[in-house]
Amino acid sequence: MRWIRKLPDMFGKLSDMSIFAFKLGAGMMLCFYIVGFISLLSAPYVLNFSNAIALYYACLEAAPASLAAGVCAGLLGDMMLKFGGRP
Repeated sequence: MRWIRKLPDMFGKLSDMSIFAFKLGAGMMLCFYIVGFISLLSAPYVLNFSNAIALYYACLEAAPASLAAGVCAGLLGDMMLKFGGRP
């Protein structure tokens, strides 16, 4: 568990845009979990139960992928800003 505290030091100084991409990915993950939870709670009351449950499972699958996309975009953007200078 100590490696979690060392994680910011492993990447060094990240740019503000990279941190924004991390936060955006985490925000999208949170939104997917909220939509999935609301879909699960409202499933007994909607007309088509199976579509509500399908939406719940789709949100559960898309949430970690959006976080991973935000992390990858942040790290890739940071590499482009650091090493993308003119030759």
